Amino acid sequence: MAPKSKVRAFNRAPKSKIPSAPSSASSKLPKPFAPAPKSLEPLLATLPKGHVYITSIDSHPADFKKKIFLVPVFMNILLLLAMFYRIRSIGPYYMKICHSLMGKKNELTMNTRKMTREAIGMEILRRTASFMVDFVIYVFVWPWPKAFFIGQAIGNPVNWRLKLGFKEREIIVRRSRRWFVQSKSLLEEGSKEQGLLFNNVGRATDPMWMSEKTGYLMLNKEWDLDWKSMVTAAKLVEKGDMKLDDYKTTILLHDDDFGWVVIETAEAGGSLKEEEGRRKIVAFKDELTVMGKESLFFRWIELVQYESSQPGGFGPEQQKKTMEKARQLFENEGIDFDKFWEKVGGMKGMPGMDEM
Repeated sequence: MAPKSKVRAFNRAPKSKIPSAPSSASSKLPKPFAPAPKSLEPLLATLPKGHVYITSIDSHPADFKKKIFLVPVFMNILLLLAMFYRIRSIGPYYMKICHSLMGKKNELTMNTRKMTREAIGMEILRRTASFMVDFVIYVFVWPWPKAFFIGQAIGNPVNWRLKLGFKEREIIVRRSRRWFVQSKSLLEEGSKEQGLLFNNVGRATDPMWMSEKTGYLMLNKEWDLDWKSMVTAAKLVEKGDMKLDDYKTTILLHDDDFGWVVIETAEAGGSLKEEEGRRKIVAFKDELTVMGKESLFFRWIELVQYESSQPGGFGPEQQKKTMEKARQLFENEGIDFDKFWEKVGGMKGMPGMDEM
């Protein structure tokens, strides 16, 4: 059995280094897991180990991101205004009840000797209803604006935007919610825990789904956005400790025996053919994103969809004609078509290009 690596104290300082997994352990790491690239060490040194993380690059237009972000800003401001109004209107009512409890009589003091049982019951129900309404507001509504404006555990979106602003290409770091429980069985093929992991990761890294979402909209019931880590990641790039390319779609988790590992998505759930196609699309899109040519990805998708819908099917001959048109698109953008595909691992496995 591989020796366990020593667990170091958690340290969010970007400059600290994480221990590398022993070579003997790395050689026994089961597929589809692989040791995390050393280029990610500055970020990994800042991450708590009890979650799965997904890094990616959001290259939607900055103006579009700003419009998307303004929606929750206004919603949370409205919630705060509504809560402030509630406090102003109900505050004096509660103060008078408190004064009554302290023996200071006022119009809300109940003289039970002079009240009927029905009147007492109605007053108790009325006050209980008021207490319950405010309890629900405090427990279920207040956490939303609180997390949005002053959240501390994983940071908050307001601080993220204030520190980084809106950029054409932004680093996104998602982390798992409560569904993920760290366990040794995660590495065991066919285990229930591994199945859940691959299922959630597979949906979260679906290239079509990701292409339709800005980073902020990737927040859902399975995944949080780690605002602190996104700020840290951006600062690491600014300092030159990491490159933007290092944050291409990557799935990370920590194991006690092997340290930080990545999940190779070609194996993470679904059939091998489907997942190989997913991996190729992600690699294709991420490479264009890093080059600042993500629009070319969408034009390529449109081209393939159009050509594949033509009469006569999408056989080898039609695929070759489509590739010639795609080659022209790439050359118009100043990209060497052949070298680009060589860099992302070739066309084999790419959906719609099975015969190439």
